[in-house]
Amino acid sequence: MRKAAILLLCFSLALLFAVPAGAAPGRLTGFPAAGQAGQPVRLLWQLAGLGRPSADMLMGTNGLLYLPEGNKLTAVNTDGRPVWEAPLAVGNQTGRPVFGPAGSIFMSGNAAVQEIKTSGAAGWSFQVYQGAGGGNTAALLCGGPGDGLLYLPLPDALYALNVAGRYKWALLSWNAAGGYTTKTLSGQEILDCAGDSGGVYVIYGRRGDNYTLAAIDAAGNIRWTRPLGDVKSAHLFAGGDGRLYVTVNPAQPGRIQKSTVYAFDPAGDGQPEWSFRVNYDDLTTPALSAAGVLYVCDSKRLYALDARDGTEKWDLQLLNITSEPVVDDTHNLVYVGSRDGYVFALDASGKTAWERKLDGAVSRRPLVGADGYLYVITDRGSLYKLAPA
Repeated sequence: MRKAAILLLCFSLALLFAVPAGAAPGRLTGFPAAGQAGQPVRLLWQLAGLGRPSADMLMGTNGLLYLPEGNKLTAVNTDGRPVWEAPLAVGNQTGRPVFGPAGSIFMSGNAAVQEIKTSGAAGWSFQVYQGAGGGNTAALLCGGPGDGLLYLPLPDALYALNVAGRYKWALLSWNAAGGYTTKTLSGQEILDCAGDSGGVYVIYGRRGDNYTLAAIDAAGNIRWTRPLGDVKSAHLFAGGDGRLYVTVNPAQPGRIQKSTVYAFDPAGDGQPEWSFRVNYDDLTTPALSAAGVLYVCDSKRLYALDARDGTEKWDLQLLNITSEPVVDDTHNLVYVGSRDGYVFALDASGKTAWERKLDGAVSRRPLVGADGYLYVITDRGSLYKLAPA
């Protein structure tokens, strides 16, 4: 009798804590058009009750929105309905999702990569032993050259694996002087990575020491390197126009050392094609428009640069900017979010087209969906759908 009671209790607890597919938490609120007369942009819905985003959300080819939230990934449809939640087994620090050619989603964290099926089911996982050394095993993953290869940069090596989770090759030393090792280099970390059909690009180094940008080819050979100095943050963007864009924020900004935007020819020798310097020390990852305009923010201004030579077209003061910019080529707008909870839309001449207040800070980059709508998630865990037109 006691055994049956215990089994019944366990079954009841399992039912209580189970989260079936499609039952992700969230409160959906619609906003009728009639109640938004005079607003410059219309809110369609708000899905509240999500977690704070840990990376930028993405939209898959199936039209679903994928939101990384700590150690889980949530899929939401464009009507604001949660579809599924997938727990992540790669640690509590996960990075931005990467899509595979067959539609699977790949997440990284704690020196591991995990596959999530489009149904939310767990696929394969790939783990690298890092030992007990120092260094930051940041949750970074990117695509790059090769047929469906994924690239996982870690403090001691760059690993290439295919979308079936099979190891292909490893670049086992970032520095020739360091020799080949399977142990984590003390204090070394990866700041960012990016990839395109020509190569993989990684920024690595140690706090208080010089950081380096490396370009690696499809066979795992370092094509060129570029010293960046002692920096507190740096960001990479493979623009799709044949250039690699890098923003560098120095650890100790001053009259000589300033935050800088660089443009590189990935097939070149590591010398920048041009550079653009600003007085602030918190430049974001840039965004590129179809018209060849590169947009980049610091916490106080949005800059528009000619991507061909880095000349400034205009800049606009916008206080408390916290998100990266995103370009909407359909409506000829660029969007940024602020710590005050505003989303700003600027036109190609630098004028404010509209602004809209949401329920919390917008630290993550807004998303222009393939359906033409704008999706924004706040730090309070509210996802909004807006109609930019």
